[in-house]
Amino acid sequence: MDAPHSPPTVTTEAELVEQFNELIESAHRHGVDVEGAWACRDTDAWMDYELLVSAVRPVTFG
Repeated sequence: MDAPHSPPTVTTEAELVEQFNELIESAHRHGVDVEGAWACRDTDAWMDYELLVSAVRPVTFG
């Protein structure tokens, strides 16, 4: 297991998407099934969120 670390600071939607991409790519490379739904809690704001990951094929035109 990796050493504990602080998660990166995310201040924009673009940074959030970048972090999601990196996390999903890393999990996939290491054999983790990345499809599914998970409940996540923001303990600072006491908000619950649902994260849903689905595999889709890219659409190509032409």
